[in-house]
Amino acid sequence: MPYKANATLTSKGQITLPAELRHRWGLKAGDRIDFTLEDDERVVMTRKVRRSILKSRGELKPLSLGRPLTQADIDNAVADAMAAQELRIRKDHRP
Repeated sequence: MPYKANATLTSKGQITLPAELRHRWGLKAGDRIDFTLEDDERVVMTRKVRRSILKSRGELKPLSLGRPLTQADIDNAVADAMAAQELRIRKDHRP
């Protein structure tokens, strides 16, 4: 079912999104909306859906070591990163 509403532009170039649309889209403060200006001068608004990285991880390509990743691989990577961070901290705090 189509929805139509009006909004007034303020002197700062702002509009208030009608409450009905905010409720339908489930928007809250901080949510983002994309605006697309079409060739015929119409503006299309699309809500920008925030997704958790945990929900998106299935779309990521798996890491490839030529073999399955093991806990030892993860532990070694964490240890290497911690050692590198320790060196950076010590370097930055030399007297």
